[in-house]
Amino acid sequence: MRKLAMFAAVLALAACDRSKPELEKTLVQVQQISAEKDSLLKDVMQTSEFIAEVNTELAKVRSRNGKPTVGKSGELESNLSPAQAREAIRIRVKELTGRLNESESRLAASRKRVSDITAANAGLTQQLAAYDSTIAAFKKIMDNQKAEIATLTDQVNALTGENTQLKSDKVQLVSEKANLSADKDKLIVEQNTVYYVIGTKDELLKKHIIEQTGGALGLGKTQVPARDLNAGDFTSIDMTKVSEIPFPAAGVAYRIITRQDVTALETAPDKAGRIKGGLKIKDPTRFWGASKYLILIQS
Repeated sequence: MRKLAMFAAVLALAACDRSKPELEKTLVQVQQISAEKDSLLKDVMQTSEFIAEVNTELAKVRSRNGKPTVGKSGELESNLSPAQAREAIRIRVKELTGRLNESESRLAASRKRVSDITAANAGLTQQLAAYDSTIAAFKKIMDNQKAEIATLTDQVNALTGENTQLKSDKVQLVSEKANLSADKDKLIVEQNTVYYVIGTKDELLKKHIIEQTGGALGLGKTQVPARDLNAGDFTSIDMTKVSEIPFPAAGVAYRIITRQDVTALETAPDKAGRIKGGLKIKDPTRFWGASKYLILIQS
């Protein structure tokens, strides 16, 4: 079609009363105008294809479950992280913007060159008008491409924002998980921590660990745990790790006055409630179930 139009132009020019050199010069000018149009059309088509590629890649990043990358052909592959894929697209969008700006500059420069070509040849005025129409069409396409690039940029920025929010949420979740884990460990330690104290009646009375009730005239009083016990007056142990509590004096009997389940001991107290040789606990959960505080008084 282009060759036919060029041939028609040549025939029209041949019909005019012109010399052969002028005809050849006009033909060269027509060829130059045609080449300018072909070059611009190629730029516009390449930019449109580039936009389509970026749109496809962006869609893959938004919808995929894998991890994309940019391969040799510019297609997304599968061994880059989402952040790397977004950065790759950001670079391509930036390259696309530069390419479009360059195309616009070439468009203006091409218009000037064609104007210079036709300035000296009144017979090419119609060619210039047709070329101006082509330039206007290309300019419209480029304006649309600018809008598409702006949309792509917004989408990439939105993805980056979403990624930042996801990272923030992940950090918060990790922090909350760590706090829950710490709270759980603390709770387990608290649940497993028990307390014991061993001493004479006078020692325990002096520390306000026990009280005496009942009796008359100072006789027949019973020793019971004080109402407010201070953990600092006791020795703390982990009931899951300590199953034996030695007595400070060998051969001396001691009596438990707290509410432990003595049936959970390996050796039960005698009929008077006395124990010698230390405590050996066979079932810590049952032994400590009724009270976390164990008080033993020397009998």
